This record gives sequence, C-alpha cells and structure tokens, in this order.
Amino acid sequence: MVMGKVLSGVVLAAMLGTVLVVGAQSYLHQVFVLNEGWSDWQTGEVMVAPTIGVYDPALGVYETVASIEGVGFISDAILVDGSLLVAADGQLLKYDSDSYELLASVDVIGARKLAERDGLIYVTRGDVDDLGMNLPLDSYLQWFNADDLTWAGELTTSNGPEYATEGLAWSNNRLYIAINNAFDWGNEVGFVGEWDPNSDTYTEFDLGEEGKNPNRLFAENDQVVTVNNRNYVSTSLSSIMTSSGTVQTYGVAESTAGCLAAAVVGGELKYQITGENAVRSSSLQGLDESSVWIDDAPAFYGAAVDPVSGHWYGSVTDYTTYGIVEIRGEEGDLLSSFECGVSPGVICMDVRNASYILSNSEDIPAVKPGLYDLRGRAIQNPRDRHGWFLDANGNKIIQLTGW
Repeated sequence: MVMGKVLSGVVLAAMLGTVLVVGAQSYLHQVFVLNEGWSDWQTGEVMVAPTIGVYDPALGVYETVASIEGVGFISDAILVDGSLLVAADGQLLKYDSDSYELLASVDVIGARKLAERDGLIYVTRGDVDDLGMNLPLDSYLQWFNADDLTWAGELTTSNGPEYATEGLAWSNNRLYIAINNAFDWGNEVGFVGEWDPNSDTYTEFDLGEEGKNPNRLFAENDQVVTVNNRNYVSTSLSSIMTSSGTVQTYGVAESTAGCLAAAVVGGELKYQITGENAVRSSSLQGLDESSVWIDDAPAFYGAAVDPVSGHWYGSVTDYTTYGIVEIRGEEGDLLSSFECGVSPGVICMDVRNASYILSNSEDIPAVKPGLYDLRGRAIQNPRDRHGWFLDANGNKIIQLTGW
C-alpha cells in the first residue's frame, strides 16, 4: 500500500467525521533459502548448481527463484533495502528481493560473510589456491557500494586483519570481525578485530589459546560473542564486553567436534555441536553453562531465527541429493518443515511492515473487523503469492478494524 492511498483514506475519513489511526506491524514476508548445491571437491565439477529459493510462510509454499551458474558454493547472504546480497564462490551478487532479478555482480576473491552499514556492503575474505593451500591476500576486509557494488574501500594487512576472516557484525558504530586463518589448516588463530570507521582506528582482541578459529560472530548490546571451532575436535565460546574490553573464553563441556549451526535469539545462544542430536542453549550472560534446548534434533547445517515469532528455521541435508528446513517453536517443538534444494546452508528472514488503519468512529457503528476498501466497502479478494489481499488493480488492501 502506497502512502498516497493512506493519505486519501485519512482525508476521506475526516470528511466523514471519522477518526483513523494509521500504523504498521512487522511480519515475516518471505524466507530466502540459499542452497549451495553439490560440487565434486576432487575435480571441482559442479554436479548440482547453487540455487536461491523462497518460502512463503503465509501460504506454506516453497519455490526455486534463481539458479547461480558457474559457482561451487554460497557462503553468506543478507537483505538490504529491498535487495538480497549473496557471497558466492568469489563473487558478490545483488538480487531484487521481489522480482529475484540479478541487478549487479562483482568479483571478490575469497568472499565469506557480509554486513551492511550506511549504503556499504562489508565483506570478509579467505580462500585456498588451486592446490587447496591457503591463499594469501593483501586485504581480508573490503567494502562495496550497495547500489552498484563498485569497490569503495578496504583494510589491508598493514592496517587491518593479517589473516583470513569470517563472521562480522556491527555494535555501537564499530565493526567486529572474526579472524581465524581457517584456510591454513593446523595454523588457526583466534582474534576479533574492532574497526572504528569514524576515526579509522583498528585494534584486536586475543581470544586466547582456547578461542582459536572463531567462526560465528554475534553482537548484542555491548557484547560480542563468537563460536569457535578451535581445531575442529572441540568447541569454545568467547565473550567480549566492548565497553570495557574484557575477554572471556569458555570451553564447551563434552564437545567432541566443532559447531556448525548457531543463532542468537532472546538473549540466548542456540548452537549445535557437529555429531550431536541435540541443540544446546547458553545465556549470553552465562556462556560457561549450557542446557539442552532440543533433544531430538537432526544434524542442522544452517539456522536462522524469525525475529517476529522467534521460530527457529534449521536446514538439514545429505549434501548431495536433498535439503529440508525444519521450523521449530520457542520451546524447540517441531511445527512444520518444507523441502528445498541441495545443501541449504544460509537462511535469510525478509521482515517487512504491514500498514493498517483503525477506526473508532461512531458514524460507522455497524463496522465489523474485516477487509475494506477506502470507501468503506467490504471486499473479498484472493491473496497474492505473499499472502497479501489485492484489489482489482493489483494493489495491496488495508485492513479496517473497529474498537
């Protein structure tokens, strides 16, 4: 619904002597599922191309909307101002989040994870060469203009991270970067970089011997949390209080592998140790302790949380033939699931605002909750693929509710 229609409705209501309140409510519009496909790691041949899929939570329908040819994997994706940004095997791609049309692309060697701030897309980097060995780069953090993906800047190894980087997030106008050197097997490191773009100052926090190989990084309030894969045979969690610079790292009890899927919701870190059929939960204020959140979990590959409902979306795959996404409630109970593509590793929540109008006018005492056009006429129309009701011209319809 465009603003012009809202204003017309308000003006019309004033003429009729009614009082209208215009507002908006967040809702989950769609869920993007990034399927990595399947590549033969020995030959490099792509057996199943990566795809982009969309799940409509209102209709419970999933469909493939784009295929990404010529790439072997997808490492991350984020939504920015109506566009889906995708890091895929040395490329940064931009898609329209409604038409799913490819709008722009740029080569970014070793592109890993993405973050956005003030019209810029920040990219962490790390890769291997043709022989499968660590690929040294001059810069492990670059950024690009969000509108056309042109290059905008970087931190080089002389004034930024000196090793391959992974997760990143903004907190208090500073960018925090997980530094792990993960492509130099056996030589992993554990640092978190802090970059202040206003003063262009860069510092690092040492996570200690137990905090090597940080992979996932989350920022909430004044705290940065990392999930560390260490040497891939155990997991640890690190906490940085950005206001004081205090660093604490905790080994995860009885973990015998690294962490694969993780997400933060409601002040809790939900994560799964590879090989365990459970999902653990730790308070961000008590990372040294954990409890079992889901005790019957499959092996999740990726995970994300719907910020509106708090539901967990966890992907499951055998990496060659199938992929499904489970939807779990806040207590971990299985609500539903849907099939998707092969190797669904990244999930993005497209949350939008739905406009609404409320009326308390005594001039329309017989009004009942329902769908109305701006002349107050009750209407019954089919929904579009995203669950919106449409008028004869294809415009989204407001909902009028009396109180």
